[in-house]
Amino acid sequence: MRSFHKNTFDFTSLIARISTGTLMFYLHGLGKITSGYDRWERLGKTVTDIIGIDSMAIPLGLMASISESILAIFILIGFYTRTSTFFLGFTMMVAFNKHLFSEGLKSGEMALLYLILCIIIFLLGPGRYSIDRLIKS
Repeated sequence: MRSFHKNTFDFTSLIARISTGTLMFYLHGLGKITSGYDRWERLGKTVTDIIGIDSMAIPLGLMASISESILAIFILIGFYTRTSTFFLGFTMMVAFNKHLFSEGLKSGEMALLYLILCIIIFLLGPGRYSIDRLIKS
């Protein structure tokens, strides 16, 4: 019975990583990372409006774009999985708060779902079918 549980755990982790990484990269990250400075500045304004440092808008927007694109690929392949889900989860927390306080809960639904998926993947870990596992062995 234990081997069934372990295989189910690894398979669940794999499915969660593949679905989250693929959807995040294709639906959100690719467009943001290739858009350039104007889009990064708009993304970064979400945080700079809170902290009050306008000169950080582009770097913060770039970091959000990187977490939704490059780190999403890392999650997909299981490379630095927990670190990647932490940063992507933080990005989704910021996005959810922006939507929640400006347009209401329904507007931030996708960011909240991605945040929950990041928490689940963080807690599950990369699993057997990942690059992290290959590096560890």
